[in-house]
Amino acid sequence: MKLNKFIVVEGIDGSGKTTICNYIIYLLKCWNINNIIRTHEPGGTILAEKIRNLIKNSYKEFFSYKTELLLLYAARLQLLDNIIKPNIKDYWIISDRYDLSSYAYQIGGRGIQKKDILFLQKFINNNIIPNIVIYLDVNPLIGLQRIKNRNKDRIEKESIKFFTNVRKYYLKIANNNNMIKIIDANNNLSNVKLLVKKILFNFIKS
Repeated sequence: MKLNKFIVVEGIDGSGKTTICNYIIYLLKCWNINNIIRTHEPGGTILAEKIRNLIKNSYKEFFSYKTELLLLYAARLQLLDNIIKPNIKDYWIISDRYDLSSYAYQIGGRGIQKKDILFLQKFINNNIIPNIVIYLDVNPLIGLQRIKNRNKDRIEKESIKFFTNVRKYYLKIANNNNMIKIIDANNNLSNVKLLVKKILFNFIKS
């Protein structure tokens, strides 16, 4: 059995990432794995959480996509240096979002150039790659319906077209990367959990 690994859960808003992160931690503990750190992006440290609030809130002034991008990578650098890199050898790290979100949301959704993302990846020296990514694929109409009663943040208020483009980019990457496991999150929660359990069990035993 693997002793320490980095697991990331990805998906658009309303895909069920928080629920599945909780379930993964539950499964690991059932399998006597207790050295677990849970985190999320953007955020995960004191400073990164402050940056998260800047990203999520709405403002009266124009919020540039490039400003958003730079804030996201500033938060990721704090998470990498303070949480992920110091603990990656001794703990199972479960993260709600990681760098795949940047590609899907910033390139697919915002239209940022891929070269700009690659530059920032190199600039922050991000050489930590997840061992497995569970991508919860959901129709944006279903995802947004699930969060309709939530007090939505600035990004959650984006259009169906935005989330459709984000989803397309997620799938573009996921369909060409064996490390990324695609789960149909349009299913009911019980079926999604069964699929996650099977994937995680096979991953741990491999």
